[in-house]
Amino acid sequence: MIPGLLIAAAALAPAAYLLLRAGFSFSLLWDELDSPSTLPLLWNTVKLLVLVCLCTAVLGVGLAVLIARTSLPMPRAWTVVLTLPLGVPTFVGSYAWVAFSYEYFPQSRLIFGLGGSVAVLSLTLFPYVFLPVLTALRRLDPAQEEAARALGHGPVPVFLRVTLPQLRPAVATGLLIIGLHMLAEFGAVQMLGYSTLTTAIVQRATVLGMPESARALAVVLAGGAIVLLFLDRLLRGRARPVHTGQGTPRPPMRWRLGRSTPLWLLLCLAVAAAALAIPLWVTVSGLLRHLGGDAGAVDWQLLRDATANTAQWAGAAAVVATVCALPVSLLAVRYPGRISGAIERSTWVAHALPGVIMALSLVYISVRWLYPLYQTSTLLVIGYVVMFLPLAVGSQQVGVAQASTRLDEMSRSLGKGPLATFGRVTVPLSFPAIGVGALLVALDAGKELTTTLLLQPTGEKSLATALWSTTNGEVLDFTAAAPYGLVLLLIGAVPAVLLARSTLRA
Repeated sequence: MIPGLLIAAAALAPAAYLLLRAGFSFSLLWDELDSPSTLPLLWNTVKLLVLVCLCTAVLGVGLAVLIARTSLPMPRAWTVVLTLPLGVPTFVGSYAWVAFSYEYFPQSRLIFGLGGSVAVLSLTLFPYVFLPVLTALRRLDPAQEEAARALGHGPVPVFLRVTLPQLRPAVATGLLIIGLHMLAEFGAVQMLGYSTLTTAIVQRATVLGMPESARALAVVLAGGAIVLLFLDRLLRGRARPVHTGQGTPRPPMRWRLGRSTPLWLLLCLAVAAAALAIPLWVTVSGLLRHLGGDAGAVDWQLLRDATANTAQWAGAAAVVATVCALPVSLLAVRYPGRISGAIERSTWVAHALPGVIMALSLVYISVRWLYPLYQTSTLLVIGYVVMFLPLAVGSQQVGVAQASTRLDEMSRSLGKGPLATFGRVTVPLSFPAIGVGALLVALDAGKELTTTLLLQPTGEKSLATALWSTTNGEVLDFTAAAPYGLVLLLIGAVPAVLLARSTLRA
């Protein structure tokens, strides 16, 4: 319990910074809420969040059902292809689409504003729903669906009445990650010209010199995170009896697509092209122009250093987050209750805070109490861990829940202590899920932008910040950004492929 409480306190430290730092008051918060500019920004944020969640739910669930429950050809290949967008940073996807629009449709403004933001963000984030739903579909016992079909119900009513209710936890998990991400998203919406609370917070904190106003608006986002956590509980609903298990004796009954097969293949191809082919085309063509001398020589040393920094910082964050998440996951699954539930939920709050607020809070804490950490990569890794800890917690909970408590009891009866039992029994049985959580943390840490911009050690860059420095957020130099964008896509593809393979083994 004590390790879990300490980790929860660390996860809540950035949110506490918003309220406890000198200069903040609830009268200031009210003044910001009463400002004529706040309500439109809040409404923009809500619209973006709702529309992206709806689009990713439709894409994620629809594509997962198409692969797991129909006769679509090459389902394993499509699983890998449709997981790869997870490796595309949102700001790289937006930068690619803006470059594509400028080159081929210079007079069009369709990619900008709310519509463009919803489209680009949905294309890069839908795998967060697609993967857990696909895993759940592969684990469901088909007996219930077959019984409903035998009673004369068609495939669509069976899916809606029998299968979909059992997918609610998987859908809720993905949508919670996406919803919290939407609250904190900056790079993509800034590049696509769509104003939200987060873009206003970053502007006030870094350009206008109004940190108190920025913190007041961030309190609103923290409140939004709490609302999303409550809605997540509602979406999950009451626990339902779900028949799952390794080694289901027969595969599920698949819907025959028949003559419509080419249309469904075209749909999958269109999603893959929009999410992957456009970013790849833009970055590869930009790199070729760069090598051709259109933007001078590539700074290979900077590219190598940025790649090494990205891999090192993301890898360290994955390891530390995995270790920190274990006590929280174990408490939430093995000792359910109000306290353990509150500890688990508290880890999600920081995931909704804008990166600039996370960075400012860590700078404040390090300067005041942990000065040796200031301007070091250690502080940046701590920021990654606090931000992406819930990704590890959510994944680990699945693995710990599947590790039978009977094996723990047998180990204890043989004289093994709780720590030995946990290390030799629980962890090995949960290891696949633990590995998935570590991959998710590494993936998101490697492409994180805003916090890295403010916390990276002086003179060092990650791939994300090196790319952003070529755009300056406004003046887009697509050719200069191409080398960093391409390497980011290639690095992100590695954990994405590993996640797809773990899903196929489910």
